[in-house]
Amino acid sequence: MARQDFTIPKLILKCRSNNTMGSSIQGLVQISRFTRELPVAFQGPKPNPSPKTTVENDSIRRGIAAELYTKGAAMEGSRRNIRLLKANYIKEFTLLGQAEDPLDLKKCYIDLNSLQAREESAIRQAEVEAERIGVGVTSEAQSIFDALSKTLPVRWDKTAIVVMNEVRVCSPYLPECVSGGTAAAKDRVKKVVEFERKRLQSRNSGGGGGAAPPPKQEELQPHPVKDQLPNISYCITSPPPWPEAILLGFQHYLVMLGTTVLIPASLVPQMGGGNEEKAKMIQTILFVAGLNTLFQTLFGTRLPAVIGASYSYVPTTISIILAGRYSDIVNPQEKFERIMRGTQGALIVASTLQIVVGFSGLWRNVARFLSPLSAVPLVALSGFGLYEFGFPVLAKCVEIGLPQLILLLLFSQYIPHMIRGERPVFDRFAVIFSVAIVWVYAHLLTVGGAYKNAGPKTQITCRTDRSGIIGAAPWIRVPYPFQWGAPTFDAGEAFAMMAASFVALVESTGVFIAVSRYASATPLPPSILSRGIGWQGVGILFSGIFGTGNGPSVSVENAGLLALTRVGSRRVVQISAGFMIFFSILGKFGAVFASIPAPIIAALYCLFFAYVGSAGLSLLQFCNLNSFRTKFILGFSFFMGLSIPQYFNEYTVVNGYGPVHTGARWFNDMINVPFSSEPFVAGVLAMFLDVTLHKKDNATRKDRGMHWWDRFRSFKTDTRSEEFYSLPFNLNKFFPSV
Repeated sequence: MARQDFTIPKLILKCRSNNTMGSSIQGLVQISRFTRELPVAFQGPKPNPSPKTTVENDSIRRGIAAELYTKGAAMEGSRRNIRLLKANYIKEFTLLGQAEDPLDLKKCYIDLNSLQAREESAIRQAEVEAERIGVGVTSEAQSIFDALSKTLPVRWDKTAIVVMNEVRVCSPYLPECVSGGTAAAKDRVKKVVEFERKRLQSRNSGGGGGAAPPPKQEELQPHPVKDQLPNISYCITSPPPWPEAILLGFQHYLVMLGTTVLIPASLVPQMGGGNEEKAKMIQTILFVAGLNTLFQTLFGTRLPAVIGASYSYVPTTISIILAGRYSDIVNPQEKFERIMRGTQGALIVASTLQIVVGFSGLWRNVARFLSPLSAVPLVALSGFGLYEFGFPVLAKCVEIGLPQLILLLLFSQYIPHMIRGERPVFDRFAVIFSVAIVWVYAHLLTVGGAYKNAGPKTQITCRTDRSGIIGAAPWIRVPYPFQWGAPTFDAGEAFAMMAASFVALVESTGVFIAVSRYASATPLPPSILSRGIGWQGVGILFSGIFGTGNGPSVSVENAGLLALTRVGSRRVVQISAGFMIFFSILGKFGAVFASIPAPIIAALYCLFFAYVGSAGLSLLQFCNLNSFRTKFILGFSFFMGLSIPQYFNEYTVVNGYGPVHTGARWFNDMINVPFSSEPFVAGVLAMFLDVTLHKKDNATRKDRGMHWWDRFRSFKTDTRSEEFYSLPFNLNKFFPSV
């Protein structure tokens, strides 16, 4: 048989063995020279060769290279076994016929449905693998995610790890950052996170692949520094379940009612208004506070901060009330409206200060000089500086104020340690429980005649039926712009209100830092803080347009409530803003809650203001307390921050006017109002000393704590800023933060 006979693509051959004892096997033969598969009948020896046999030679007589398959192994994709067969075993090949060519394009068939199914399966697998990769997270976070995914269903929610659709692990991915879900699920996730972090630490400490060094003897070391506060149940981006979120939002609404009611209660009688005007003013403040809170949480700093009425504007408003141009008005209703319109004009002009300073980025440049050292007095006295609204107000009716304080401490601090459940209930809703009990108790004292023969001041502060708000409030009323008439403008009053606005700006900066701490967010980048100040300026503009008689700032008491509940969720505060707007429209229902006696609210302040003050003290962890420079700046700014306002306030109480007393009332307010604010004096003084006593060396920067905040001075230098502070609806493309 000539060699060219094997150029046929596929042949049927017969192979005869020299050994007559052999047995025949049908199969395929592949010729190495032509790499063709040929079906053959092979006559081989008795030793039963493998179903697949290879014979190597250059010619037919001496043998050929072949791959032999059995019939069952001739199917596509079958397993092939190769064995070397000696050439002298083969006697001859016989051509039995020609088979079909598998490479014939005319008879080629492709299963498109099968190919498409394989493509879709590959795409799905690639998508699953892509979802497992976190965007903008550290390798440590990815390792924790991979460890959790081995036994539990997990997914990424921006930079937070969501386990079983209920448990969240937020940055910096410590066991204390695990929140949500049942107690059993949370404990399971905590154990995995703790074990994985220990494994990563041991691997890193192992160095270049050798065994890890033996652990050193335990040494006394300070607590580690945390740029995010641990042990928060729900951080800023992790909302609690809806029923719990609604109750927590209502609790925030109850807390912010204190300032909302106390300020109109003191201003309206001096303005010439009665209970009806007081009820309308409270409704308007509530309505505008709801709008400002929504805008701040959506487009401002995006922190869970409630924007409500502020005491910083009260002295300036009183100065407007005492202006000579209103003294000749006899009709109380007309006097109230004229004073309110004058206040509106001053607020509208004063709003430009924060709008310009915030949106232009000027406050961003100022905030970059703020170090942890200079922020301590500012934040601490934002809470501690309001001590006059705590126990002094509580003591005006100690029989209901003191029980409220005791019950609040029991529900929030003691009962949770005595009664342990799957979910924290008593500490999380301590305000609702304690206020409900004491409010009922105060009402029983009122109807029982306990204050029947008491003086007028005692009856106003203790009785639950003397606020006059419920009867005067309308059932349904929507506050609208310029409801008191067209605003009037006075240059002196506008400048005085600008001074009050600047004081509120500084105070809000301190409270924003406290809110970011209790929301378990990273320190505020200066650009985000400046953006929030700009939107607060818009809130002052709304106050002037609607006629609240008072300007807004960040609510200190609601910042303290974040610490009490350990829930820093943005959604909860947005729900509370909904309650503010809802109850401002339904006046009667809102008036019921607004009639809570002031001593009950003051008891809440004792705890909430303390929490905000302690947030400022917690910033000391970034500073070197062994430095005499640090000791001087802290001690001097704290002392002067308490001493100077005390002097200004006492002087005003005794003499009826401030230490700066000239013929221009607006100039007096521009000096007296800032120096009557504890956080303003302490914060400005601490920042001035910190900057002017700053030596440009690395040791001083570390003493100030600047090396901890350097990565937060810009929005893009820390990946977590995108999670906490980025604008919704992809607005960062149009309004990028720097």
